[in-house]
Amino acid sequence: MKKIAIIGAGFSGLGVCYHLQQMGGDITVFDGKGVGGGASGIASGLLHSYPGETARLSWKGEEGLAATRELLRLVGPDVYKETGILRFALTEKQEKAFKERAEEREDIDWWGAEKCHAFAPGSHYLPGIFIRSGVTVHSSLYLKGLWKVCEEQGACLIKQNVSLSDLREFDQVVLAAGGGVRAFEAGKALDLRFNKGQILVCQKPKYWKEKSSVIGKGYLALSEREDRCYLGSTYERGYMTEQPCLGTATDLILKQIGKFIPATGAFKVEGCHADIRVSNRKSYHPIAQKLGENLFVLTAMGSRGLLYHSYLGKVLAETMMEEVLV
Repeated sequence: MKKIAIIGAGFSGLGVCYHLQQMGGDITVFDGKGVGGGASGIASGLLHSYPGETARLSWKGEEGLAATRELLRLVGPDVYKETGILRFALTEKQEKAFKERAEEREDIDWWGAEKCHAFAPGSHYLPGIFIRSGVTVHSSLYLKGLWKVCEEQGACLIKQNVSLSDLREFDQVVLAAGGGVRAFEAGKALDLRFNKGQILVCQKPKYWKEKSSVIGKGYLALSEREDRCYLGSTYERGYMTEQPCLGTATDLILKQIGKFIPATGAFKVEGCHADIRVSNRKSYHPIAQKLGENLFVLTAMGSRGLLYHSYLGKVLAETMMEEVLV
């Protein structure tokens, strides 16, 4: 059995860990912050296949959604809400595009403004699409649950930062460190873009009764707690610090939310989370590949780690196991 080290205990690291275990790997995961200590652990958890201004189906979106659903069901029902996601159309361009999506896709329904407002009483009167396949995942709980599954199957977690030179005893290494990829020379060779993402932790207004998360310009994501929600998010390229900045986050996010929820003052802000997202500068596709001898990388998920971590984790695991067999 080959000894494999994975650097990173977020979506990417645990996704590839699980699939490597199914193929017979002896896995040790290294992360200085522990399970879900980075961007994955504070993710809002909006899982669907229709991002972007016009809600086109993501690259490998169906495969990604199916693979993540498998892991969610494995972890258990307490870590997600399978209640759909409502996306408001804020412009004429979006309205036209969303109507087209509803005609194309079986899991999308077109809703008029009255139906959307009845569903989300605190919103503006706007039409939109209801993504029936949408899921809200409680990211931190999910990662802890997924790690428990991996641990029960024999994986080991070491809570410390490491360099590649520390891992010479391992037969293969996977770099799945999120924003931490910048600390590795091999990671610097990749053409990556980094931006700071912040979300607000808020008390959910009493008038806000719907059981689904909502997307407009920004989003309202349900929490594991009935009285709390998350508002997001920022995409800051020219950030001064990687630490949470409550003032900046509040200004930027409430301005976005106000485009589809007029009474933003009803959301009592309790706190703010921030971390660094990594994306592929060359395309919208994440990166899952071999970097060097016995070194592999899974990164550049952007804000789509939930959608891709299981699917691409399996793809990378298969690539690694093929090399072992050669």
